[in-house]
Amino acid sequence: MEVLKTIQELLPGLTRTQAKIAEYILSHPDMICFSSLRQVAEEIGVTETTILNFCKKTEFKSFAGLKKAMCADMHDKLFWNKKLEASSNRYDADDEMLMKLKENQQEAIQTTMEGINTHELFQFVEELSKAHHIYICGHEVSLVIASNFRNKLANTGARTVLLDVNNYVDVLDALTHCGERDVFILITFPFYAAQTVAVSDYLASAGATVLAITDKISSPIVKNAKHVLFCNAKHVVFHNSIAPVTALTDIIASLYLLQNKERFQNYNEKVKRIETFFEKCAVPAYEYEYYYNEDETDKKVF
Repeated sequence: MEVLKTIQELLPGLTRTQAKIAEYILSHPDMICFSSLRQVAEEIGVTETTILNFCKKTEFKSFAGLKKAMCADMHDKLFWNKKLEASSNRYDADDEMLMKLKENQQEAIQTTMEGINTHELFQFVEELSKAHHIYICGHEVSLVIASNFRNKLANTGARTVLLDVNNYVDVLDALTHCGERDVFILITFPFYAAQTVAVSDYLASAGATVLAITDKISSPIVKNAKHVLFCNAKHVVFHNSIAPVTALTDIIASLYLLQNKERFQNYNEKVKRIETFFEKCAVPAYEYEYYYNEDETDKKVF
């Protein structure tokens, strides 16, 4: 990011407090894009005036100017696929690269598994167990993860709803119909979806229970989450790897099943009764799309 390079170059001439602000920005660029001046001041432990004075020393002149420049950098990286462009120029599809990709995936999964906070994980599952409905929210690639997660939880008997935060109509429907016992799981990784952050902020203002799956403590959805699980989703070529996130959600779904055996058994008995009924139909339902009446020459669709 050019913004980060500019701030890095300012460091030698800054006071101790100003350097503290600069180092925070360098370490948490995404927070500047998704947080207010007040929130950033609280995170750093300085006054809003101090941050504004720091901004005046930069070419951006104000916090709004700094935020706009940071967002523009992120936008440029996202929509012009700079990482993919750099990867295509840097690497070749050879044995060496294959080894690098394998090591990358193995490391991402290993560090994610080793970094799991066991207490936080069980608290996460406990919130799901208490929930009446579980809304699993994603955006683009994270929606793929959310969909897989939703399917596994649904198979255990959990009442789940997959929510694409990019679909404004569905977002409004979910937010207007959710109840006090409902839980929202938000999944986002760099570049963090602005829609997911907005949903997170609304849910926090409404006092809803929010659970987060993301990559680091500075992720903009962390501040509104009751419990957070972290994944190392870094990828050599693409922006993120879904492998460690999928592995983590599989673990969560497995623990949920084992913690809610009676719920699963009741659900499973109903499933078996329904399947048995359909299997005994004159023409097995869901095996044949049409019912053929011998007295007629055409097929009728049911």
